[in-house]
Amino acid sequence: MPISLLCKCGILLFLISLHQQGLAQVTGEVNVLDPDVFYMHYTPPNVITDDFEYQRFSGKLSVPPLKNGRLTLYNTFGLDVHLFNYKNNRPEQNSGELNTFYNLNYSLFASYAFSERWSVNVFAAPFLLSNLEGSFEEEDLRFNGTFFIERNFVLKNGGYIRLGLGTAYITLNGTTQITPISQAKARFNEQWSMVLGLPNTYVKWDFHKRNSLKGLFDLNDFSANLNGSSSFGQGVTADRAVFTVVSAGLEYNHWITQSFGLLLRVTGGLWNSYELRNEDNDTAFTFDDDLTQPFVSVGIKFNPVRELQNRLFPSN
Repeated sequence: MPISLLCKCGILLFLISLHQQGLAQVTGEVNVLDPDVFYMHYTPPNVITDDFEYQRFSGKLSVPPLKNGRLTLYNTFGLDVHLFNYKNNRPEQNSGELNTFYNLNYSLFASYAFSERWSVNVFAAPFLLSNLEGSFEEEDLRFNGTFFIERNFVLKNGGYIRLGLGTAYITLNGTTQITPISQAKARFNEQWSMVLGLPNTYVKWDFHKRNSLKGLFDLNDFSANLNGSSSFGQGVTADRAVFTVVSAGLEYNHWITQSFGLLLRVTGGLWNSYELRNEDNDTAFTFDDDLTQPFVSVGIKFNPVRELQNRLFPSN
């Protein structure tokens, strides 16, 4: 299949699915073929608008899978820290409550394989997303989850395609809903692979044993509870901050050893929004979200099971 066609299909399906599916609040390697066992990513304050500078720390740690017959359980712990440094045209009072937002998350992925071709899967992800100012509130805790069935199609010349259909309980751009989902994963040969879905859509080229390049779409989305005061000056009363960035770009991975690697990612914003909203999810204040600079992120990763993940036949 021509790579240009794959890219066009990826762009089209990603844009169509943006309002239909995903696990937006639980970011990272949720829907990928080769998740890392551990990673840390950092986006320095190179993301600037007239109102704020933005930076982010992210990390994930997966414990070894637990397998019992046809059932396999995957446990992952993650932390995202979003930091804002404000400048002009913003609510002045109690600004410290808008500076740092934390997303502490846990996910359990359970896969039951009926056969080599069919499996039923459950993804459950409780998480805490808040500025953590003042006392703990019930609204700090959230939940995302999906239930879907996957079917593997083995290609005659090596490789496979994996299709999934199901339903999800998700929060996207501040709105929680139950929605149908679809996703696709494919490994065509030793060099080319592809994923369509949210929060990950990409085409990957493993052009060397220790080097790879991804063309990707990236979704950075959170809806954080505002603890402490709900009054932010200028007549603004709000209960949460909602930040959403849809971007596209390239990611380069270099593996220093078989298991330890480095990452460089550069993306440009396609659609951005940063708002303060009240308890009815109505907009109380909108920050300037004209992100003209690209997002530049660096990271380290550890993955001792890369060879197993890169095999040309599916495994659970």
